[in-house]
Amino acid sequence: MVRWKFKEKLEDYEVIIIDRKSADGMSSIPFSSIEQVDNNYLYLASGDVIPIHRVIMIRRKSDNSTIWSR
Repeated sequence: MVRWKFKEKLEDYEVIIIDRKSADGMSSIPFSSIEQVDNNYLYLASGDVIPIHRVIMIRRKSDNSTIWSR
């Protein structure tokens, strides 16, 4: 779980996933578009469901720092 201080904005974070369809093999998902997370999936506001095993990194956009990675 990522915890943040009230002064930090959720929109400043993104989840990087493995994406076989993209040119570089990765895609980013803004934290603000994630509606729910369980042990197996990320559920997005768009209706898409991303398996947790595809998540490779959580990154803060403002300074491009890696918060968590596999």
